[in-house]
Amino acid sequence: MADYRLTDRKFSRQWRRSKVYTEREIRRLAKKRGLEFFVRKGSIHVTDPKTKQTVANFQAVAAVGEAAPDNERTRTLAALRFG
Repeated sequence: MADYRLTDRKFSRQWRRSKVYTEREIRRLAKKRGLEFFVRKGSIHVTDPKTKQTVANFQAVAAVGEAAPDNERTRTLAALRFG
């Protein structure tokens, strides 16, 4: 299951930018507030059914350890840090 991070919060204070959410958590919070939830190409959009406005957007993030470092310096730092 993918993890998601908040990219845009327009009309709601329900979600925090620093937290990484699972799809299940986003679905539960949206349902709790009576909001619509849909997935589109690796991102999740939450909308208000009454006003048809987007409340929050979430983007999929790579899990820890999946991302490959780009250059030699970052590979060395990653090896020292997690090594």
